[in-house]
Amino acid sequence: MDGPGQGALAATSTVRADYHHVIGKVIDTLRPRNVGLVGLSLGGYYVAESAARESRVAAAVTISGPFRLYWDVLPPPVRDLLIQRAGSEEAARRFAGQVDVSALAPQITCPLLVIDGGQDVIPGVTNGEPLARLAPHGRYVSLPHGDHLLGNARPDCLATAADWISGALA
Repeated sequence: MDGPGQGALAATSTVRADYHHVIGKVIDTLRPRNVGLVGLSLGGYYVAESAARESRVAAAVTISGPFRLYWDVLPPPVRDLLIQRAGSEEAARRFAGQVDVSALAPQITCPLLVIDGGQDVIPGVTNGEPLARLAPHGRYVSLPHGDHLLGNARPDCLATAADWISGALA
């Protein structure tokens, strides 16, 4: 599912930090029995934010998701992408400042799996270990050889995530 500022909607909408409103509307529309969320990269932040604020989320997985962003040290390509998706540099800076789940992590009451690649080191991005540690039912998995989005470790990552979320939702 692409939401505001993501994927196919990137050209016609801007990113937003309060993604639980988007997830809530999807849940309202689909009316699933159980809700499991999986998010990659910035989608990992959206999953964590939604799991903290949307009580209907029963399980969540973040893959290479940021715990916190620091605008001043983000690499230029990441800043440029955020500027494009936010509509201006000012909006991108404001958005990046909102990408911080430190206060929300203790509110994630559903089971949470956080997966990072050990080779995923993007300046200005704090990866997910603190999220898993602060969430009451968080579990952290680091794949030492994995890069951002675990593109070089998909068989390891996808099987782990699929088995875990299937079990959490059962």
